[in-house]
Amino acid sequence: MEKLPNQTDSQDLMHIRHTIQSMEMPVDSFSNKIMNRLEEKNRRSSKTKRMKKTLVAASTAAALGAGIIGSGFVSPAMAESLGNIPLVSNVFKLAGDLGLRTAHEKGLITEGNQSDTQDGITISVPQVMYDGTRVSMAIHRKALGLTSYLNGSHVNTDGEVISEPEGTKGTIRRVDLFMNGKPLTHLSESLARQINVGWGPGVDKDSAILRFSDLSNQGLGDPAFPDQFDLTMKLTLEGVNDPFTINVPVKKSINNNIVLSSSMTKEFDHIRVTLEKAELSPSTTRVSIIEDGTSNEIPKRYKDDKTTILQLGYDVFDDHGTRLELLGGQGNDEGSKRYTYKDYTYEPFKVTPKSFTIKPFLHVYKDKNENHGEFLLDSNGEPVKEYIKELEMAIPVTE
Repeated sequence: MEKLPNQTDSQDLMHIRHTIQSMEMPVDSFSNKIMNRLEEKNRRSSKTKRMKKTLVAASTAAALGAGIIGSGFVSPAMAESLGNIPLVSNVFKLAGDLGLRTAHEKGLITEGNQSDTQDGITISVPQVMYDGTRVSMAIHRKALGLTSYLNGSHVNTDGEVISEPEGTKGTIRRVDLFMNGKPLTHLSESLARQINVGWGPGVDKDSAILRFSDLSNQGLGDPAFPDQFDLTMKLTLEGVNDPFTINVPVKKSINNNIVLSSSMTKEFDHIRVTLEKAELSPSTTRVSIIEDGTSNEIPKRYKDDKTTILQLGYDVFDDHGTRLELLGGQGNDEGSKRYTYKDYTYEPFKVTPKSFTIKPFLHVYKDKNENHGEFLLDSNGEPVKEYIKELEMAIPVTE
């Protein structure tokens, strides 16, 4: 994997990014309204997809940063800069995470113009990125008179996540995907075999970024996505009767991913954690973990009663101690041994490390006698984490 390219953006674009990255989010905004928004989105998702066991994780800071451009917090200088940049063809460059920006800069994305129109609204897919670990799609909406945010929410000037009222016309309600004509997101008997499709803010109110990964790391024998396939997206908007149907050719743009299958296992407090697989690409770091939480001797702080699912999260650090931003994840506990499979995606390493460290952690809650509720926050407004050093794994990287 090569070193990430040097910045080639204009001074205006660098100014925009610096403004986004330097925004400070109020503590009360993070702890209450942002977390409430994430919980609300999970509830909506469970209604339409029955994804009750899907382990959905999001990098709140990244999501907020990406949404600020579309939030209305735009100075005259920034507005002038944006006016000189074609937004539709630069969604990944302006609003994507580090991996999507890198893919854009290295020419690893596919440009397209596939679209569909319903009720005077046109939905198009101008950009697609597939690196073998995740598929990301830029979604653009063109409609006269619509003031709603396609993503369903935005960040205001106070750093608060503002949700569109449920049912607001023009917001994404659901997404159904088909690969080579076969459904990827159908409702099956097994919740573990339902691909989780997530979407986040784009560069303005009329754009969003959609992301999903295969189920090959769920322990149920599902195959990885092929290097090339035809994807059909049926996207349903609130207030529009018929879905928008768009056919998108998807092709893997990266062939030199580093794949590590160490099967390293750590044990502590009657817990077994195994790294099943790690995959490093120029645009994504993917880490797959198997947890054995079946012992009756595991302390209560690790899980709720009557379940084998542990409440462990996982941070990834490079060999210089820099933490990667979490992008998302999914998982299941439906295997015959009742182990839990967790599959996470993170931003890429800026430079291929000689090694990296996976640090399991538990969130610390305000009520220290409970293992659920409201997170305890540090002085920067970030959730406090208790790292479990005995379960840490240092993984050597061999290219």
